[in-house]
Amino acid sequence: MKSVPRRIGARLGATGSRAMAVMLLLLAAGCSGAPGARTDAGATSHAAATRAGRPTVWHPATPDTLGPVVAIIGRTRLTRHDLDSVITSAPLDLQPRLRTYEGYKQLVERLALEESMIQAADAAGIEDDAEYKAEMVRASRSAKMRTYFNRRLAALPETPDSALLAYYNEHRDDYRIPARARVRHIQFESAKEAKRVRNALMKGALWDETCQKESKDAATKDRGGLIGYVSQASDLVPGIGKAPAVVAAAFELEENAISQPLKSEKGWHLIKTDNHEPASFQEFESVKKGIRSNLDAGRVNEFSAAYTESLQTAVRATIFDDSIRVALVPGRTPQDFFKEAQAAITPKDRIELYRGVIRRFPADSVAVQARFMIGFTYAEDLGDYEAARTAFEEFLKLYPNSELAASARWMVENMDKPPPEMQDDDVSDDKAMPTPGGEGGASPDQGRRSP
Repeated sequence: MKSVPRRIGARLGATGSRAMAVMLLLLAAGCSGAPGARTDAGATSHAAATRAGRPTVWHPATPDTLGPVVAIIGRTRLTRHDLDSVITSAPLDLQPRLRTYEGYKQLVERLALEESMIQAADAAGIEDDAEYKAEMVRASRSAKMRTYFNRRLAALPETPDSALLAYYNEHRDDYRIPARARVRHIQFESAKEAKRVRNALMKGALWDETCQKESKDAATKDRGGLIGYVSQASDLVPGIGKAPAVVAAAFELEENAISQPLKSEKGWHLIKTDNHEPASFQEFESVKKGIRSNLDAGRVNEFSAAYTESLQTAVRATIFDDSIRVALVPGRTPQDFFKEAQAAITPKDRIELYRGVIRRFPADSVAVQARFMIGFTYAEDLGDYEAARTAFEEFLKLYPNSELAASARWMVENMDKPPPEMQDDDVSDDKAMPTPGGEGGASPDQGRRSP
C-alpha cells in the first residue's frame, strides 16, 4: 500500500479554516516528507475480517515503524508519520491546533478526500487529458520562475541591525505610546442624581459600595465601575463610546479624585482615575522584528523592479506599442475604420476619426481619402473655410497626383463662393466639382452630412 502525501498535488481549494488552508499550501509545496509506496498483507487480513463479520479495523501484518494507520484509501494508507510530516511543516502558531483531536481529524479527512480524488483521476486517465497537460506546463513555468527569483532573493545580504536602529531613531514618533489613564465611573440618568451621589462621596461614602448601589451601568457596577484605559490620542471611552469630556477629565484629575458630573451619549457620569501612565516610546528590541519586515519588504520591491528590468535588458526584450494597438482591434480593415468615421454623428467626431485612420494606416489609400474628407467636412459641415483651406493645401502638398487632387483644388477655389444660379438644361461644366471614382473609396458627396 502507498503512503498518501507523496501523491498529494496542489489541486485542492481552500478550506473553512486557516489551519487547513496552510496545510494545503504545505502540501502543494511538497513539504510532507512522506515515505514511498509500501504493500503488505494487512489489507488482505482486513478484507477477510470484513467477510467474517468482525470489526473492520485494519492492522499491518508486520510491525509498522511509521506509527498507527489512521486511514485507508483504496490501497493507500495514511499513517501518523504522514500527518506529523505535514504538521511539523506548518507555522508554529498553527501546530497546536492541528494536534487537537478536531484539527487532527480534519487533516486526516482532507488528506483522505484528496487521495480519493487523485485515485479517481488516475483511473479516468486524466494525465492524458489536454487540459491537464496544459495546466502542468503553466504550473511548471510558474514554479521555475518563482524558484529562480527566490534563489536570487535569498542571496541578498540581511539588513544589518545598524540600519534597523537608524530607521527606529528617524521614525521614533511612529513608536510613541500616548499617555493613558485607567478610569472608573458611576453612570446616572440625570445630572441631578450625579450631583447627589458626588456630595455623598465627598462626605466619605465608599466608591465601590456606592457604585454597586447607584450605577446604571450593569456591566461595571459590580467591579467598582472599572471601564479600563483611555488615551489622549482618542476620544473613545471603553463601554461608553465617544466622550471627549470624560477623556479630558481623566487627565485633569489627580489619582482617586472624583470628577464633576460629565455628559456623554450614555447619560451622566462621575469618574475617578486610579492610574496615570505618561507618554513613552516602544523599546527598540520590541519593534525590531517589525522594522526588519518593513525594510525587507521595501528592499524586495526595489530588487524586483531593478532585477526584472535588468533581465529584459539582458535578453533584449522589445515591446512594440504600435503592434499592441493593432492587436487590440483584430480583424478590422482600414476600410472598416474609414466607414466608422463616415458614420459618426457629429462633424467634429468624424474629423477626429478620420485623423485616427491616418495615424493607424498612413501608407494605405484610406489615408488619402481621410485627409480629403477632413477638409471637406470643415467646409461643408462646419463652414470653417480657413481650416478647410489648410487641410486641402496640406492634402495637395502630400498627394498632388491623387485622383482626389482635382476635387481638392476645386474646393479651394470655390468652397467659400455662393453657388451659381442654375437654369434648366443649363449646367456650367467649368464650375461643377469633379467627382472622381478612384482611390478605392467613396466620393466626397458620400461623406456630406448636415451639421
